Amino acid sequence: MTKNIVAKIDLILHATEDFQKIVEPLNDLFGIESDEIAKREVAGHFGNPIFMLHVDLKKKRAEQFIKKFVSTIPRDIITGLLANIEEQIFESAMYIRFSKQDFVKKVLTVEEKDPIRVAIYIPTYVKKRFPKPIENY
Repeated sequence: MTKNIVAKIDLILHATEDFQKIVEPLNDLFGIESDEIAKREVAGHFGNPIFMLHVDLKKKRAEQFIKKFVSTIPRDIITGLLANIEEQIFESAMYIRFSKQDFVKKVLTVEEKDPIRVAIYIPTYVKKRFPKPIENY
């Protein structure tokens, strides 16, 4: 993999959802510790607290995550993602969205509604070696 690869995980945690139920699968599945998760509180439409959670992994740490991530995704989902890979890539990043509800059960299923969003960035200068972004992924 490239040395400057970056992986980012983003999700919204509503007031009724338990932070620990997200931290546990992040750690069990991907080895992400709670201190690696940035947590920012914002006010919802009705003044209720909403937490924006963000994980930013770079270089070797990103590579470790990606290896665990790919090995955790069921093969049928990988096949579907690869079949529609052009829809997953925007600029130099590949975006994959998973069900937050299934994630707390430590299961990865593709979901667009209320997702956990994983973005994998490959620097654009890599285009010299891989003229098509799809080849990078």
